[in-house]
Formats: sequence, C-alpha cells, structure tokens
Amino acid sequence: MLVDRGKHLGDSWYLVDGATIHCYYLVCPDTVERHTAWDIAHATSRDLETWTFHGVVVERGAPGAWDEGCLATGSVIRTSDRYLMAYSALKDSVDVATGLAVSDDLMEWQRLGDGPATKAGRPYAMNCSGIDRPPPNWRDPFLRYDGPDLVQLIAASRSDRPEDASGTVGVVRQDEAGIWQREPPLDVEAVARELECPQVRHIDGKWFLIFSAFPALFSDQIRGRYGRQLRLGTYTMVGESPHGPFRFEQPEPIVPADHPDQLYAGQVLNVGGRVYLVGTVWRDDAPDYLNTPIPLERIGNRLEVAS
Repeated sequence: MLVDRGKHLGDSWYLVDGATIHCYYLVCPDTVERHTAWDIAHATSRDLETWTFHGVVVERGAPGAWDEGCLATGSVIRTSDRYLMAYSALKDSVDVATGLAVSDDLMEWQRLGDGPATKAGRPYAMNCSGIDRPPPNWRDPFLRYDGPDLVQLIAASRSDRPEDASGTVGVVRQDEAGIWQREPPLDVEAVARELECPQVRHIDGKWFLIFSAFPALFSDQIRGRYGRQLRLGTYTMVGESPHGPFRFEQPEPIVPADHPDQLYAGQVLNVGGRVYLVGTVWRDDAPDYLNTPIPLERIGNRLEVAS
C-alpha cells in the first residue's frame, strides 16, 4: 500500500526497471479539492510494499502555460536512449491535451517542447457533453510500441456513434519527424461514454483492453443489459490483436464486490513474471491510498483476481 500523508492521491502509472518499480501518481494537498490541482509525484519500491518517496517530478504549468491548472493520467516508456512520459493536462477543466516529458534516469524530468504533443481533432469527436464531464474527451495517454512505431492510446470519443456509447481508444502515432499524427481508433465495442485510463496488454496468450468506468458512464443499452453487475471499477475487453476487435465479455470489474480494495484507474503491471493490478482507493475519512498489488490470472477470456 502506498500512502502519501497529507495528500490526496489520484491515478497512478508504473515502469518496472530491473528490480525497481517506479510509480508515478497524481497528488495534491488534502486541503484542496481532488481533481482540481494535480501534480505528478514519484515513488520507488523493490517489493511493492515498502515505498521511497521522491516528491513531485512534474508540476502544473505556470500561469498562462498550456498545462496550467491540473495535470492528469499518463504513462512512461523506455525509448532507445531515454525515458518518455506522456501525461494529460486539463486547462480550466475544458481545454484537454496531452504533453510529454523526458528523463535520463526516471528521477529528473523535463518537459519536451513548450506546447502540447496531441489534441483532439478529426477523426475524433471534438465535443462531449453529459454527466458533468469536461469536453473534449482526450486524455490518459498510454505509450506503447506498435512494431517499430511509438504510439499513444488515448481515451477519446467517436462522432459516428450515439453519445452515450461514443467512448473509444484513440491512436496517435509518432512519425519520422517526431510529430504525432492522429489515426483511426482501435476497434472497440461501443459500451460507454468514456473508457478511462485505457491500456492494451498481452496476458497469457490473450490481448486485453483494460479501462475504468463507473455505472453512469455506460450506455443505456449496457446498463439495461447488465444492471447491478456494473460498478465503479476497472474493466476489461478481450481482443484478437493489439488493434482489436475488443469485445465486452466481462460485464463486471476485475476486482469483485467483496474485495476490501475497491480501486479505480487500475493499472496492470508485470513484476517477476506475475501480473498485478494497482489503482487508487479514495477515502473521505482517512488518507487515500494505492492498493497493495492484486495478483491476476487469465481464465478463458476473463481477467480475474488470482485464487
């Protein structure tokens, strides 16, 4: 369990570097409202239980900067010569974009460029309304390699679907000049208004899209079909390839309702050949925490808590 005393915690993301697990997480003083003033902090561990804190490594931008206001979820990947972090920024909770930071050692980070790396645009929807969410839906970049190419997978929206099922996984690919180009989305079943914190993982011979949602984010059709099986949590879809098609065959969160850690924004990480799920548990009467990693196993087309 990771607790940062005196702080609210938001979403987290990870990079396993040899024997060291690097955790990056959203943080703000517990004297301000959550989700309004996140910076990005860093902690390391060798056993996923005891953590060493290294403080804030990426701060919100200065007043007037494109990433002032509040940062949000990202990811880290190793490139040929350094480490790259993609992160979200929600300026005034309306102007949403993703940016980049670079590091030589995973400890010290510098912004890459003086503006965003990606913003919403065609072929993605530019405006999203409903349930008090900021438009447009364009955040939570997940860095991965697609063959030799570096791509970001982004929580985005499609304009060719009903709004309550418009959530998709956007794709932006880095070209030879280092420019990020929007491409068509992954082939993802239409189930929700948003698919938060999307990740594509290959686990025990199957491709999974991992995402987070709460009941109000699911479409009327899905809520009518599955009802009370839907809860706040981290879900999966199973796919034929890293590009899909991904199908919603597990209509309840990975973590069962009777588990003590009802986490959100879950991230899947592989440590020592085992697959774990870690996410944020918010509490109003005690400090927020990142849960002790939960081991997972694949059972058919499902990801479940290991027995």
